Amino acid sequence: MINNKINYFTPLTGIEQNALDQINDLALDENINQIAVFPDIHYCDEKAIPVGLAFSTKAHIYPLITGKDVGCGVAYMKIPKQYQKKEFDKEKHYNAFYAAHIKMTDEGLGGGNHFLSLEQDEENLYIIVHTGTRNRGIYMYQKHYSMLNGKNYITIDEINSNFPEWYSEYNDVLFYGVNRRKQFLYGTLDFLVRNGYVEEKDFYMNDSIHNHIKKESDFWIHRKGSTELNNDIVVVPLSMTRGSLLVKSTYEAGNLNSCSHGAGRALSRTKTLKYWYASLKKKERNGYKIKFSELLDRNGEFSKGYIQEFDFAYKDTIDLMKDQYFLNQNTQTTPICTIKFSEL
Repeated sequence: MINNKINYFTPLTGIEQNALDQINDLALDENINQIAVFPDIHYCDEKAIPVGLAFSTKAHIYPLITGKDVGCGVAYMKIPKQYQKKEFDKEKHYNAFYAAHIKMTDEGLGGGNHFLSLEQDEENLYIIVHTGTRNRGIYMYQKHYSMLNGKNYITIDEINSNFPEWYSEYNDVLFYGVNRRKQFLYGTLDFLVRNGYVEEKDFYMNDSIHNHIKKESDFWIHRKGSTELNNDIVVVPLSMTRGSLLVKSTYEAGNLNSCSHGAGRALSRTKTLKYWYASLKKKERNGYKIKFSELLDRNGEFSKGYIQEFDFAYKDTIDLMKDQYFLNQNTQTTPICTIKFSEL
């Protein structure tokens, strides 16, 4: 089905049919003006909308579309290598780094694809964190559920009349997510300074949200797994073994000031495990174990959760940029070490 409301920034042939069905159903909604679909689009059974798109409305909002992870996003800190004193020693300090990060916020990173990482390119060291609003996001989801009274949208007039406190509450939750990411960035910087890896200094940071609703000009932009392009360089994580892209938008191309929030899976989680155990040669598996030894368990193996986030499970970087022609690549990082899945 072709609908002039929808701008695809990924080939239709690569989108699973159940996600396409969700997109086409969304386009039938007369309250929705435009939809932008990105390369990491994938089916989601929560509230019948896929992850990896953005859409706009004028007089209505759909507050449940972001699920319980309202305000989730990615932040980074850029440390020029002139301020780096030495290379990070994973063997010596990975476990200490893991222990330190648990104390950086009142709540952990969370599960799934949330992470805290050290990455680098030729000129800079990067601290990158992907996490959300945790219990505050769950509270906001419950608030939205009670506001809707069985519907999947609410009008702005209804909010103004019946829930005027919504604006401040919602923005407070978004700020909470931004502040949590800052805590991880500053906490990691403090760890690096205390252990003699970098000089103590104020470094550049930026934050972009990919699960939120935001008024932009005359429209309400709804982002579900799509990164807000905030006139700055933003991070698009690729995989925990490939690193990240840092990109900036060049012009408005019907993308609703958004882009993908990741590379998008090339293999399902089940197929990724099958590929690891049945298709990869032992030499290749050992290469991962040498390069990412800090992630091995006591038996010298990776957990299934880690394997499912390795580079071969995700789409090619070249295709990702080609499909999102409105982006300029600033750099691509390589990973130094990654922390995943911590709950408090």
